[in-house]
Amino acid sequence: MDKKFTETVDSKIKVAWQIISRMYNVEAAKHEGTMAEAHFLLNIDSHEGSYASEIAPRLGMQGTSMSRIIKSLAEEKVIKLIAEKKDKRKVKIILTQKGKEKKELSKMVVRNFNALIEQELGKKRLNEFYETITMIAEIAEQRHKSLIV
Repeated sequence: MDKKFTETVDSKIKVAWQIISRMYNVEAAKHEGTMAEAHFLLNIDSHEGSYASEIAPRLGMQGTSMSRIIKSLAEEKVIKLIAEKKDKRKVKIILTQKGKEKKELSKMVVRNFNALIEQELGKKRLNEFYETITMIAEIAEQRHKSLIV
């Protein structure tokens, strides 16, 4: 007897993200990068630079993953790391010219995909999706907070 699969919000979000992630990784590989690196670059201020501690929460990334990405991008000369004069433990991440170019390429890829989604779904359905996913995230955050009390 076959067991019937029950669809859940979590499974739909996870499967969709895995498919999107694979698509972005194929695109990134064409430019000698990864989706995680591109996502990281998109979260660095192009003019002022950013601290890893500012980027991590936006990406929901663990320190070890972040360290690997930072190390890889620094070795590829996509970013520069500049220690604060007062507190050497605080390091600012600055995009190099190569980094700015990779960030712009990443922006273009993301914008093109989002334009395709809007074209296929329409603005109304896309806005409804944004509202729904925001509400799901808020509910999950509330549930998370109630569990750690």
